[in-house]
Amino acid sequence: MYEYYERTEKKGQVLIMKRIKAILTVGCMALLLCACDMIGGSVDTTTVSFQKDGGVTQIIVEDFSQPYYNAEELEGDITSKIMDYNAKTGVEDAIVLKDVKLGEDKRICVKIEFKSSADYKSFNEKELFCGMVADAYREGYEFTTMRDVAQEGVVLSAADVLEKGDMHMIILVEAQQVIVPGKICYISDGISIVEEKRAVNLNEGQKAFIIYE
Repeated sequence: MYEYYERTEKKGQVLIMKRIKAILTVGCMALLLCACDMIGGSVDTTTVSFQKDGGVTQIIVEDFSQPYYNAEELEGDITSKIMDYNAKTGVEDAIVLKDVKLGEDKRICVKIEFKSSADYKSFNEKELFCGMVADAYREGYEFTTMRDVAQEGVVLSAADVLEKGDMHMIILVEAQQVIVPGKICYISDGISIVEEKRAVNLNEGQKAFIIYE
């Protein structure tokens, strides 16, 4: 995920804008409470959503209250980086900026759609896997113990996880909400269940695992 910086002069000094996490979106600016629609309902916190067809949608919600922040320039910068990425991959819609909204609560909401988890990983330079458990093993991922969501106290060993080869797995390192297209069955440490298809990775930088039906 890239960093956006805006520079502006104030009292002869150059101010550098804080890092703004960006999501892919195409759309117009709107003034409203910062909540973005995505599959599974609206969200008001940074979220990544996985679709059955392999697509990934990310919504990033960040504070945008400083008077020298410029939403139009942010949108332009995101659009430029997406165009560059798509040109390099040769796929026009590998990444699409769907929406940029500035809320009355002075938070910016950016929504980006990725054609695949591979595009997300390459564009944001953040670890992300979406596929079958068996595929994750073949790609060299080392599994950890995981908890059974339905049965309190039941823990799967790494070997037990491997036996779930035909189930779906998400592996990520960013602290954000996660929405999957099926029922979440097993989670690693650092993952908190919100509801059947939603969870939150609480630990930034720590590899987290989710298995769902």
